[in-house]
Amino acid sequence: MKKKLKQKNILKNQRGILTLDFIFAAIMMFTFSAILFRFAITFIAVEIAQYATFASARAHFAAHKNEDEQQRVGKEKFDKLVRDRQSALSTLFRNDWFELSDVEIKDYSSEFSQTPGEDSDTFVGARTNLLAKVLSMNIPLLGNTTEDDLGTQVSSYLMREPTEEECLDFTEQRFERIQQLKSGFSTGYVQQNAYAVMTDDGC
Repeated sequence: MKKKLKQKNILKNQRGILTLDFIFAAIMMFTFSAILFRFAITFIAVEIAQYATFASARAHFAAHKNEDEQQRVGKEKFDKLVRDRQSALSTLFRNDWFELSDVEIKDYSSEFSQTPGEDSDTFVGARTNLLAKVLSMNIPLLGNTTEDDLGTQVSSYLMREPTEEECLDFTEQRFERIQQLKSGFSTGYVQQNAYAVMTDDGC
């Protein structure tokens, strides 16, 4: 009889149950806090990557000697912002939390629908791939978030100004067309030494 009474008393004993509730609640609180922190830091990394591609596309946009020089200036700007250790923006990309690929600057018009026959440089700009390793987590009581690293493409499109080489080629072709015009038109015949080319910011 005494053994049966003791067993019943143990089952009715509620001492320590609050401790278990507190441990469970604390684990869940720290888990969700970690998840929110990782999401917040990921949004910051995306904004930094977006700014870096914008600055790169803006540097590439300006006229230069040739297109290779435009791309070189754009890539240098990107590297200075997120690769240079002197840059505060590069801090997030110097650990295992995020991985940022090298910037790629080119014409992406083929990836977007264009009106047939329309010459548009709307989608010329910079693009990089951002890998958020920080979102790959093993959450207590819930398990892994994902087996693969989560990533996205970050792009900025600002078009591109014509280069000095392109402008000189254009003016040379224009002069050849003018030379082919018959005398008597309003343009008339232009002598070789009378045709002067003046460039301003590329053209």
